[in-house]
Amino acid sequence: MSEIQPDPNSSSSSKKTLSVGTKYTFLFASWVFLSAFSFYLGMNLMGKDAEVVAFKNVSASVGQTVEAVTSETPEMKIPEKSDVPSSEGNTTSKEEVRSVMDDVPPPSDFVADDGVSFRASAWSTDWTAMRKTVHLYNEIHPFIYTLRGGLSNNGELISSWSQTARKERVQELRLLNPKVKIIPTIFRWENPKEKIQEDIGMGGRTDIRDKHIQIIVNEVMTYGYDGIDIDYEGMSCDKKEKFEEFFALLAKEIHKKGKLISVAVHPKTPSEKKGKELACRGLSKPIQLDFRENWRGPTTHDYSFLAKHADRVKIMAYELHPRKYHNPGPGPQAPNVWLKEIIAYAKKRVPTSKLYMAIPTYGYDWALNCKSSAKAVYHSDVLRIRAGAHKKHQPTDINQIIASENKVANWKNLSKFSDIHKNRAYEDPTLWYTSGGCDRVAFYMNRKAFEEKMSLLRKYDLGGFSFWQLVTDNDPEINDYLSLLVQGKLPPIAKVSEAEMNELMNPTPKPLPDEPIKISKAKEKTLKRQL
Repeated sequence: MSEIQPDPNSSSSSKKTLSVGTKYTFLFASWVFLSAFSFYLGMNLMGKDAEVVAFKNVSASVGQTVEAVTSETPEMKIPEKSDVPSSEGNTTSKEEVRSVMDDVPPPSDFVADDGVSFRASAWSTDWTAMRKTVHLYNEIHPFIYTLRGGLSNNGELISSWSQTARKERVQELRLLNPKVKIIPTIFRWENPKEKIQEDIGMGGRTDIRDKHIQIIVNEVMTYGYDGIDIDYEGMSCDKKEKFEEFFALLAKEIHKKGKLISVAVHPKTPSEKKGKELACRGLSKPIQLDFRENWRGPTTHDYSFLAKHADRVKIMAYELHPRKYHNPGPGPQAPNVWLKEIIAYAKKRVPTSKLYMAIPTYGYDWALNCKSSAKAVYHSDVLRIRAGAHKKHQPTDINQIIASENKVANWKNLSKFSDIHKNRAYEDPTLWYTSGGCDRVAFYMNRKAFEEKMSLLRKYDLGGFSFWQLVTDNDPEINDYLSLLVQGKLPPIAKVSEAEMNELMNPTPKPLPDEPIKISKAKEKTLKRQL
């Protein structure tokens, strides 16, 4: 800080003021001090839960050690962080890191057989759940990385595990299951404040893209991962080609090291319309819309292209009835009737051994006759609801339930979408109850529903499944089923017949109605927004 000088223009020698330059110097110094002090407090208050992963030197070699530069909180995948049940193991404080190897659970009597044709995998932010159940999985995806930066990227990553935790936890997982493949996830969902830009080479920034690739490969090699999982979601269609260039280059570098690369993709179902295209500005050619889901996200994930370079293609088959949107209202997250359509589209484009279906471990609880936000449902929520007055249905035939309860007029939040559920009985269980004067329905996952979904995937000879997500609050009976599945102790499933497969992949066109279907103006606006 500079010395304060008397103002020569002052009428009084006893009165001292600051010059303009000195004022700015003083303000700048104060800002620097306050910024440094705030950063120091933030680092200590957060307990170094997250670290920026960056090279000390941009031109550093792949084998160079990564450095923690600052501390930030990474974004998480849906359902939101507030919906994921908390557990005692989710932070990486110094105390926890010191004790991480002192409190290792005893090894299980068995571990997942890595020789099976149908593999079990899971994404997880829950360290306690990972260490307790890692023996049930062939692959585990610690959900710990995201991109640094909001509207722009600089190639760097943020990790929710510290450097010490990354080393210690990988070591512990391998002690508990020597056969497990540890493939951490890098996640970013595009939204108004966070984009996927320079990291994939947008704006001509191939230098940042290459730096991003180098940092990813360095992380894999430094911590002894078996590979990396790329989960870049919700991208606008103009990023399709740049994402593909980035992914092909990353896959090449990962494979050079003898490691695996996995990619999470949006679900797609076959479109009855043939030859439809989407001309997206910035692309060299139109996108072939041979799928129904023609909004941002699905348009950038080309199954055929990604399958040529990836070792795992994991379709995020959940959120069929998202809680954040009014349409299509209450319903199951991943019913078999929808999974079959996704399989029909994917099997033509992804080799069976690479194809995984990602299944949710949660459901949602909706209000039927009042204004109330939907909320996530896990095992503890199910136990709470079942402790009171309720009706359980499994399978769930929504229209039949509405009719039998005579609630067509009353349950408007559900009955107005009755056409969606026509002639459908979902394997997913439901609990129907009243809370706070409001009738509600909770869809959830239990062993029976999970078993039926797994039987479907095994029938169609998929490479495996992935859970979103593995948490301590999942139904424990699902683990009992998994223990049989991963040891190859389940009865064999008859594979789909050739005729049934042909019908699935080449369905008979439905006859068009004589008159066009009339839809409400509100629904017409919704459809236009999606297009």
